[in-house]
Amino acid sequence: MTSRAQPEIIRRESKTFRLAHCLLPAWRDGEIESESAPGSIGMAFTGQAAAVVRVAGGTARPRPVLPMTIGLGGDTPIAWLETDSPSDVLEITGASGLRREMARDMRVESHADLDDVHGWQDPIIQAVATRLRAALRGWISMSDMEAETLVRAAYAQVLRRHFGGRDRIPRTLDARRRQRVVELVLDTADKPLTLGDLAEAAALSPFHFARSFANTFGMPPHRFVTASRLDRAFHALRSTQATVPQAAAAAGFSNLHHFRQLFRRQYGVPPSDIGRQARAQSIRHR
Repeated sequence: MTSRAQPEIIRRESKTFRLAHCLLPAWRDGEIESESAPGSIGMAFTGQAAAVVRVAGGTARPRPVLPMTIGLGGDTPIAWLETDSPSDVLEITGASGLRREMARDMRVESHADLDDVHGWQDPIIQAVATRLRAALRGWISMSDMEAETLVRAAYAQVLRRHFGGRDRIPRTLDARRRQRVVELVLDTADKPLTLGDLAEAAALSPFHFARSFANTFGMPPHRFVTASRLDRAFHALRSTQATVPQAAAAAGFSNLHHFRQLFRRQYGVPPSDIGRQARAQSIRHR
């Protein structure tokens, strides 16, 4: 993504991927150049009620964006012409070689560049995007190897979910086990979970489960659970205007001090800041 106004964009690039975290003001056509790269995965942490895009050089058309939703780029760029409010977006772009390799290995070679599919949610990609965003902002440290592992996890999930991709790599969770584990994490967000609980849902021993989980999701189980639950708390603070203790309890954190530490580490601000922003926005829209 490139710009001519006053956005804040942090990029990271290696031989196998490009990452960009963008904090952009609202803009009209001509004020900012913003383009989703072909074959990219975009995670919108904030929403747009009246965004306008142009796909493949065609006509301009509206594209509302709900917060915490994902959009894919196809084989041509998507130009964003106008937005109605500030944007907080992460864009993940695997290098063409990485995308071709993964599409070939997952037996969907014709979908290496993905397609223009937008407006959907996925807990795996949300967790991956949240961690990559934290790394780009400097809130956590991350090696290129870990970043590439997360990028691959995001593309694997997209290829599985939207294009019929099938894993050939051994020691990964199959679709049924994967779904049972994700459902357990989402359905018990307010209760403590152990590795044994997750392994039981997958019908595996904890040792084999931990290795299979990391191969599948690109992160260890505890990191996925924590990121998913912090995501739930973030959403509660932003959309329901819950208090910090209420958001922590809803996400399964009994230790408020620990919750605040983890939240700040992942999002770069204390949870109270998110609550204040949500209340201020609600007052402005009355």
